[in-house]
Amino acid sequence: MEEIQIGDDILTIMPLGAGQEVGRSAIIVKYRKHTIMLDCGIHPGYMETAGLPFFDAIDPEEIDLLLITHFHIDHCAAVPWFLTQTNFHGKCYMTTLTKTIFKILIQDYVRVSSGNNDQSLFNKVDLDYCLPLIQEANFRQVITYNGIKITCYRAGHVLGACMWMIDIDGVRVLYTGDFSLENERHLKGAEIPPITPDVL
Repeated sequence: MEEIQIGDDILTIMPLGAGQEVGRSAIIVKYRKHTIMLDCGIHPGYMETAGLPFFDAIDPEEIDLLLITHFHIDHCAAVPWFLTQTNFHGKCYMTTLTKTIFKILIQDYVRVSSGNNDQSLFNKVDLDYCLPLIQEANFRQVITYNGIKITCYRAGHVLGACMWMIDIDGVRVLYTGDFSLENERHLKGAEIPPITPDVL
């Protein structure tokens, strides 16, 4: 956990996963009375709840926003579980392309991981229930929720991947999952946001 002094306030950054490992990406950012979770993935090397981020370190009810960077399972596959099995009542955002491909990949994840296993984290019913709860964001669209301003910028890497600029009372945090600066035939590279963040 990292605590950053900003004036009289503390900005806290706490990894719930992906700290010194690949998998179960989930980062908590707290500032003043706001809490944001960035990504919500599964560790592909572990089964069932062992692959989840360390959610026991937080109270999901305190989270205002869940922001997903892209559709790879280490960044998003715990979203259906989180939206259906916890007391999270905030908003979840991902880009339109990410949500479209997320649905296809997670349907396949459910099919492959369930088999004859009744211990799966979630099923197709959970996925169908959670999809309408996921809000879509467009690149460079400014969204305000509960006093928090968020904007997503192109991150390259895969279709729909984004980095999130979060503005809480004028303090700006920029978060990205995987990114690529390479321009490819089907995908532009990451863009540099026009607003300088206070914390990257």
